Amino acid sequence: MLNALDRYLIKRFIVNLIVGVIAWIIIFVVVDLIENISHFLDRSATFHQIFMYYFYYIPYIISLTLPVAVLLSTLFTLSTMAMNNEIVAQLSAGISLYRTLRPLFVAAFLISITAFFFNEITVPYANQRRFDIKRYQINHEPKPRFRSRSNVFLQIASDRTLSAKYFNGTTNKASEVSIKTFKGSEMIERVDAKTMIWQDSLWRLINVTIREFKDETERLRRLPDTVLTSLTMIPEDLAIVQKKPEEMSYNELTDFIGELKAIGADPRKWLVERHLKISLPFANFIVVLLGAPLASRKRRGGMGLNIGLSLGISFTYFIIVRVGQVFGHQGSLNPLLAAWLGNLVFMTLGLLAILKVRK
Repeated sequence: MLNALDRYLIKRFIVNLIVGVIAWIIIFVVVDLIENISHFLDRSATFHQIFMYYFYYIPYIISLTLPVAVLLSTLFTLSTMAMNNEIVAQLSAGISLYRTLRPLFVAAFLISITAFFFNEITVPYANQRRFDIKRYQINHEPKPRFRSRSNVFLQIASDRTLSAKYFNGTTNKASEVSIKTFKGSEMIERVDAKTMIWQDSLWRLINVTIREFKDETERLRRLPDTVLTSLTMIPEDLAIVQKKPEEMSYNELTDFIGELKAIGADPRKWLVERHLKISLPFANFIVVLLGAPLASRKRRGGMGLNIGLSLGISFTYFIIVRVGQVFGHQGSLNPLLAAWLGNLVFMTLGLLAILKVRK
């Protein structure tokens, strides 16, 4: 149960957090508006279009700046209490610093969980709406009727996959096509074609090589062209524009990784990105773990020191996250370790800071 001191601390923390989030939103919107105002005026954008564009921009801003806002709120809340000798008074009353900070850690953990679902559900939807407003309402770009794609990967059956280097949505023609059939995890047939064309409601393959695998032997056949009546997909299936993996949700990334594994592609990069879906929201807890013991000490500097500490800690954290991300993409680190490298480093520093601070 929360006592009066817990409610007092959480109330000040939340008020400071809301102020910090609003401040970051205003800063981002003003800077972006100054940068794009001439573009909006040149395109004769209406006030409603501009307003809705920035309305859908807000979730992304919150997602991007929330760890910094949480850290700032922690520093302002605890440093103010330290300057007013409130923490010293609680220590003198026999209340340990661990007990004082406990509601703050619980609040930060709940914020991390909320941030995960917010980034999974709200942010992708809002970003899509924002981009659509800019492309189709402000820039007046025509919505494409036919779509072309590079590096097409498609699960066309439970035991069959198709990959193509390029698909032209206007001519309904795919190049460098490979169709693989599996029995369990074992590939039993592979059909490669230089070109695949949609004709008379059927797929016609040109310059075809068929490989059949059985009992560790391979049977090879070459055909100038053939028609595959077993392909039930239509051109629209190949023309669907796939989301960029970094814009996918956790579940969508899991499905995408499964498709990559099915066609024998390297999913290492996207494994890192999937783990980051969890590790980055957890940064809201990590920064409190590190910032709370630093702010609980009485020191000079005031608001300027708090802002400097917040920006310095956040900047260093995201540098380490980026380093881990690059090493994970290259295969130098395990994907799980690469995604959690920043959290592990700062959690260690936070635990050391808590152990050394006066209790």
